[in-house]
Amino acid sequence: MAALVLGLVALALAIGLIMLIVDLKRISDDLDFINHADTNALVTTGSNIGLIRTLADRINAVLNKTRRLQITQAEQNKQVRQMLTNLTHDIKTPLTVARGYAQLLKEGSADQEQLGKILNNLQSVDHYLHYLMDFNLIQEKSVSLDLTRVNLSALVQQELFNAFDSLTARSVTVEPRIQTGVEITTDQIMMSRIIQNLIGNWLKYAEESAWVDLHKSEDGRIHLDFGNKTTGEAVDVDRLMERFQTDDQSRTKIRSTGLGLSIVDSLVDSLSGSMRLESADGIFLVHLLLGDAPQSKEL
Repeated sequence: MAALVLGLVALALAIGLIMLIVDLKRISDDLDFINHADTNALVTTGSNIGLIRTLADRINAVLNKTRRLQITQAEQNKQVRQMLTNLTHDIKTPLTVARGYAQLLKEGSADQEQLGKILNNLQSVDHYLHYLMDFNLIQEKSVSLDLTRVNLSALVQQELFNAFDSLTARSVTVEPRIQTGVEITTDQIMMSRIIQNLIGNWLKYAEESAWVDLHKSEDGRIHLDFGNKTTGEAVDVDRLMERFQTDDQSRTKIRSTGLGLSIVDSLVDSLSGSMRLESADGIFLVHLLLGDAPQSKEL
């Protein structure tokens, strides 16, 4: 009788082992197929063994996460290619115009107005080159940030001081409303580029006056606003963030603003902040909500 029981146990163990091997073989075959085919298939198992089902579930979770990352990366690569195409076009256009006026200058037939157009077009090239530099900065910082404790109040004041002559030349009067001693854990290079870009937006579009408001609220969050008067009509702030427009009708003053603001938005997002735009009644406002950047982030 004991021998019969042992035989039955051995048979049950053998059957269980065979089923385990069959399920592992099925999972292995599924993975081999998934690795060599363009498919959204997942691994399957008919086993009722908890360990095998848990293994299959975790493999499928990894496959799904990998596919989401691949989709995100493919979309980012598409946007990068589109942005580089647009920037190449936008850099080529003012260079061509400046070259034509420079030829007139060489021939001695250029007047002051044409010289001003040369300068304006070369300034446009400078703006677009800064956009490329900012894009490279975003790419470099996408893996890790160089986080330090930064006196944001002092940083904003310093960038305003650096731009004072340029703002004065544009007859833009800036009112700083800066709370002293506001500190934040952030990447100082990226934060400087954010501030410089928003000051640069004043230089292109502000009329007469602008202001910057920096303060820390009771909940610990930091508010940084860049506002300016504008003589133009209120713009659709959603269109300002359409970073990769390609239609020729969109290649206007608003479009280049959108590219710069979109880059600012990317920089702010990399630092775990958020940006909101407002445009109404002759006022344009960029509102940044900031906090301490995390030590690491999931890409």
